[in-house]
Amino acid sequence: MATAALGGGVLTTSAQDALQTAIQLDRTYEQRSTGRFLPPEEGLRTGPVTYAIALGYGLEWNDNIFYRKRDREADWIHSPQVSVRATWQATRDSVLSVGLGAGYRKYMDHSELDRFYVSPDTALFYDVPVRDWVITLYEQASYSTDVLSQGALSGYAEFPRFENTVGFRALWMPERYVIGFGYAHYNFVSDGDRFSYLDRASEQAFVRLGYRWAEISQAGVEVSGALTQFSSNLRGDNRNLSVGPYVTWQITEATDLSLRGGYTFYEFDADAFNPRDRDLSSWYLSLDARNRLTDYVTQSLSLARLIQQGVNRGPGYFSDYIEVLSAQYRLQWAFHEQGSTGLDLFYEHSSEPRGGVDEVYDRYGFGLSLRWQFTRHLFATAGYRFTWKDSDNDLYDYRLNLARVEVHYRF
Repeated sequence: MATAALGGGVLTTSAQDALQTAIQLDRTYEQRSTGRFLPPEEGLRTGPVTYAIALGYGLEWNDNIFYRKRDREADWIHSPQVSVRATWQATRDSVLSVGLGAGYRKYMDHSELDRFYVSPDTALFYDVPVRDWVITLYEQASYSTDVLSQGALSGYAEFPRFENTVGFRALWMPERYVIGFGYAHYNFVSDGDRFSYLDRASEQAFVRLGYRWAEISQAGVEVSGALTQFSSNLRGDNRNLSVGPYVTWQITEATDLSLRGGYTFYEFDADAFNPRDRDLSSWYLSLDARNRLTDYVTQSLSLARLIQQGVNRGPGYFSDYIEVLSAQYRLQWAFHEQGSTGLDLFYEHSSEPRGGVDEVYDRYGFGLSLRWQFTRHLFATAGYRFTWKDSDNDLYDYRLNLARVEVHYRF
């Protein structure tokens, strides 16, 4: 079960869905092709399959569990958990990982929020090389109740949802050229009635044409689009198209850069509260830079300006979209063969239409994390995060301090 990120970032990634799906697929393919997406060496084995069984306990302190400015309420949250994962490295570039977690979140002072959960955590990446082609079949499923990653939300203790993406990508790299295209089907299913108006299915597609001047450096043009249909008749369906140039550049052995930007267009159908069709013409931009300072210290910087599906509702309206401008810096230090620590800083500026009036807000924050491997099977993590949301509507402001300690034993 995904909980609020403490040492990692809290920025939302569910923006311009088809483009983000393609980018995430690029990253996992890079990991597999460089041998960094391998099953764990430790664990139980049956032939080529590795099983990871883990027991864990987490203790979390949240000084504003409802994410609101006034009448702040704090609580301690206990979360015992168990997880099972089976990983099969079918080939050097193909990984099937099937996992399932279960646990219980116990609030000391707010028992109405207590929850037993079962969370799938499945990732399938199967690469089929055919001459200059690589065809990838994939599926990813996840469950989360995290609110902190959703900057537009205020006043809620949980945002429970299940997400699943299944699709394929074909990549052709004859000599210096790159031709890629793919399709994905995405489902968002809320757990409960509160956010059921967000339940939807999306058909996503992308095409990429590029030129390579080095093994992993290339530039070109990419086009992506999605058709989104909501389960509720209260929400209007929408369509979007994004087109623009991109470049990925391995500057040095220790530094790489990814830059993309362009034009995006959304078309929204009429809904139960707005009888007119609507559209949005905007632009997008993203920059990701990674650098390895030493063998033990790495850093990264991300800048993005994206459009994502609207989240909030209220009397007489549904939000169509959110425009997000974000920046994030991360630093990781492996200070000991058994220990590592991390720091991240983030800023987010966003606007979301709320009944004909945009809510404009800024979010600032930082996170600290620590991990220590006591033995081959026993490890612990600790993290702290501070987040401040400053909205032009005081009703949606909040400040949050969140600390968490977890202990895990892996068989």
